Amino acid sequence: MFEQFLEFFMKKEIFISIAVIIVAFIVYFLIKKIIHRIMSRNESNSKIDRKRKTYMKLFNNIIKYILIILTVLAVMQINGINVSSLIAGLGLASAIAGLALQDALKDIIMGVNIIVDDYFSVGDVVKIKDVEGKVIEVGLKTTKIKDVKTNDTFVIANRNIGEATNISTQLDIDVPLPYERKVEDIENVLSCAINKIEQMDEIVKTEYRGIQEFGDSAIFYKLRLYCKPEFKPQVKRDANRIIKLELDANNIEIPYTQIDLHQKN
Repeated sequence: MFEQFLEFFMKKEIFISIAVIIVAFIVYFLIKKIIHRIMSRNESNSKIDRKRKTYMKLFNNIIKYILIILTVLAVMQINGINVSSLIAGLGLASAIAGLALQDALKDIIMGVNIIVDDYFSVGDVVKIKDVEGKVIEVGLKTTKIKDVKTNDTFVIANRNIGEATNISTQLDIDVPLPYERKVEDIENVLSCAINKIEQMDEIVKTEYRGIQEFGDSAIFYKLRLYCKPEFKPQVKRDANRIIKLELDANNIEIPYTQIDLHQKN
């Protein structure tokens, strides 16, 4: 039994097959290293560079699948399996495999469409169904995004990306303030708050947009902030804190709904 086992592994076909697999692995490793160098050469966050990274990652995935297919075919041919006859005689097996791989093919087709039609690129912040996140990888079969609120990473099959919306850098905050205070006084306080908000590292620009609407118990003043989409949840929390502290310092209360209770004797 041991002799048969040893004889099997001493065949030249086995050594050649192992050599082919090792060469394929080395080729893929070298290509992956070159792609990584190209991607890390320019770390800017411009749209062109994000697009280049997306193409590089897609190219890496394509090369991986091509090498796997070619290696499998080469090993089969080396071990005496007539690959040409096998491919020609697939027939019904191809149809069955096609049905079995239906979802995988949909993923690949959608993955190509995402790249060609510029749905989004690596580094973009998008909303896919109920998830808002930063795109960290676009592959032939799946897309990975990191949720901007929870930092969880989601792997989404490309066929399930029916519609993706790029998230704007614009963040609006409506501040409800009392009718009793003069508009000029309110605007001065908000101006001070805006100046402090502008000092935040993530902020690109801030604007006071004016009175948004007249509510039942408050006037709503609109502030508009600009920052990278992935920072918006935290920026909003920090900006709200600054606004509240500024209002407290000037004895301005935010109106809230009050309910009067009347007790019968």
